[in-house]
Amino acid sequence: MHGEVPGLSEVDRAIRKALYPAPGRLGEIIGRILENRGKMLRPRLLLTCTALAGCGKNLRSNLLFDAAAAVELIHTASLIHDDIIDEAARRRNQETLHLRWGPGRAALVGDLLLARAFALLSRPGGSRKLLHLLARTVAHLCRGEIYQMEQRYRWELTEKQYYRINYYKTACFIASCCEAGGLLAGASAAFCRALRNYGLKLGQAFQIVDDILDYAGYPERLGKPVGNDLEQGRTTLPLIHLFETQKQYLKLVRMLPANTAPPRELQKMLREAVKKNGSLDYALAAARRKQAEAVAALQHLPEREERQALAQIAEELTRHFAGTLGGQPVDPEIKLS
Repeated sequence: MHGEVPGLSEVDRAIRKALYPAPGRLGEIIGRILENRGKMLRPRLLLTCTALAGCGKNLRSNLLFDAAAAVELIHTASLIHDDIIDEAARRRNQETLHLRWGPGRAALVGDLLLARAFALLSRPGGSRKLLHLLARTVAHLCRGEIYQMEQRYRWELTEKQYYRINYYKTACFIASCCEAGGLLAGASAAFCRALRNYGLKLGQAFQIVDDILDYAGYPERLGKPVGNDLEQGRTTLPLIHLFETQKQYLKLVRMLPANTAPPRELQKMLREAVKKNGSLDYALAAARRKQAEAVAALQHLPEREERQALAQIAEELTRHFAGTLGGQPVDPEIKLS
């Protein structure tokens, strides 16, 4: 995503104001979080959708910046909690908070970020609809995490089950950030639905690309180790395709003890098989379909630069993959966040 989105500097100030003062060790942890943020995709989407729905009206206000800050705080909290659950060692190329300061402190900091996010959303003059939307979204994030935990080491996961996890864990939140932009601009229900549909398809494509990179990506660009899905017993779209088309690999993992990750040699074999079988190409084709559906959802909205910016965000998701993925390197410039 290129170019500066108007209002991001104000969002950054709102985040810092919400988190400080933070004395002692808490201040040290908060400082680390602020230094190690990603591209702030969700606030960018919210601001851009608000501008599009406002059709040129001056909608820059503290309520808007607080809402954009809140979605970034919610996102950051979800990553902290995910890392604790997954016992992840790296996030954005740095040691995770729970390894540096312990899982107890990390969990509480994640809870603090959620509390500060909803404090921002609950300020006088704020939108009750927006508050309810994001509260429901956080509930969906939790529901998705629980469902994903229940499906760990279940190698016969179906595509339908995969997309259910995809929806609750990723797509729903991105969809809600886009819908929030419409709500803040006072847009019609139809306009808000179009923005939400765009965000939903974008989120689905985003998660599929992330799953592809776990098999084919560069860890220094992905910001975390590759191969983590297999290690954690997560059956994502590339592996689902492999198991559906090459049953012998499914038979191998069925022989594993319950709730056990494949040994290193089998993991290596599965990763190579996913590449050679065309399973990454299959997943990439699915991501591109969702990408196209995201762009199509924008077609009935005003033809403004913000609409083009949203289309570009979707189109950039897969442009780093040249040709097919089987045996081909991934552009090392790709970075998701």
